Amino acid sequence: MSLLLLLLTLPAALQAQFTYTTNNGAITITGYTGPGGDVTIPDTIDGLPVTSIGLIAFYACTSLSSVTIPNSVTSIGSGAFRGCTRLASVMIPKSITNIAENAFGGCTSLTAIPVDALNPIYRSIDGVLFNKSETTIIQCPGGKAGTYTIPNSVN
Repeated sequence: MSLLLLLLTLPAALQAQFTYTTNNGAITITGYTGPGGDVTIPDTIDGLPVTSIGLIAFYACTSLSSVTIPNSVTSIGSGAFRGCTRLASVMIPKSITNIAENAFGGCTSLTAIPVDALNPIYRSIDGVLFNKSETTIIQCPGGKAGTYTIPNSVN
């Protein structure tokens, strides 16, 4: 019986690792207080959809090794993961339509920023994050080693 109770209370405990704001029935993650490691952002908190990761929400969370972003999230704020030096894995889901400046700046363990092929706004080429038309580099992962030739399509 106590195992069942633990399983039923686990999601609330995981949700407690996030600080957030509510605006017009949607949640913005504003901070993270958990232990790090592999972190999954919930798609709902208190029955409301998590639609954005706010400005510097995970800033300098050096214990974060991977993050899973649900398809409910449409926006990643400026510096959201800046300085997460152990962040090695992230996938941009098809739902993301806005990635602000320097969202992954200083993520020195991040060697690639893959993007779901169905994302209408972004794509990844050799691990580098571009806009869909490949005219703008959004972010080069901080852990990418070696030389990189900027495609001719970039303005």
